[in-house]
Amino acid sequence: MVELFLVSFISVFLKGFQHQNVIGGKYISAFVVSYLMAVFQVAVVTFVVINGWASIIPVGTGAAIGIVLSMYLYRKWNAGQDS
Repeated sequence: MVELFLVSFISVFLKGFQHQNVIGGKYISAFVVSYLMAVFQVAVVTFVVINGWASIIPVGTGAAIGIVLSMYLYRKWNAGQDS
């Protein structure tokens, strides 16, 4: 289940980061992150199919931590930069 937590964390982290890319007009980053999102979305679906309802806790926990961390790190990494 650690794998499921990690792929969920990365998947949602990338979605949050991508949202900030779009808002900030970061075209190249948005392009690259789109492919990374695709990889991890497929991985999450694959793990959920294998593990079924037992996936709820690791997926939810990974998603919650991933989105908050993506918001924090995006702002930290892009502080003071113009779009």
